[in-house]
Amino acid sequence: MRNWTLLFIGGCWAALALYWLLMAFGSKRTIERGGLIGYRLVGLAILGACLLAGQLLGLSPHSRVWHTPLALGVVSDFIVLAGAAFTVWARITLGSNWSAEVTFKRDHELITSGPYALARHPIYTGLLAMVLGAAINYGRFIGFALLLTVCGAIWWKARDEERIMSSHFPGAYADYRTRVRAIIPFVL
Repeated sequence: MRNWTLLFIGGCWAALALYWLLMAFGSKRTIERGGLIGYRLVGLAILGACLLAGQLLGLSPHSRVWHTPLALGVVSDFIVLAGAAFTVWARITLGSNWSAEVTFKRDHELITSGPYALARHPIYTGLLAMVLGAAINYGRFIGFALLLTVCGAIWWKARDEERIMSSHFPGAYADYRTRVRAIIPFVL
């Protein structure tokens, strides 16, 4: 029975990737680009460290942490779906200011409404929820290693975005940072 929950999660990821690809064509022209490599290197380093630690502990990437019962599979599906919905809501709200990389666009606007009133990086919030839900459902060591990898890469990328936004919207972004948490609404 658990296979349909994994198929559902895969479908959510595929739909999000297709949506991202289609919406990428409507972005404004880039004026300034942040780091292209830093967050990728951080992600690779964390993944390597997790795999090495797992090997030292006698775990293979496919070692089971738990067997996922149907109820937990359904809960994890809802976590993934909620994360995908939050990510799409943030992407729609961001509009043509969006970019897959850390950039500043021509006529860039500081968006603070919708999901951006709940988290400064709501796309990352949604992606983290999706990875968390998938890791819970999969129930294997590699899923949680990938979750840590994504957390580290997003932390690095968010720092780069914060730097660019602070330099272009110094007063407004400083005020925004004091009012709104970075990733987890009202918490972190």
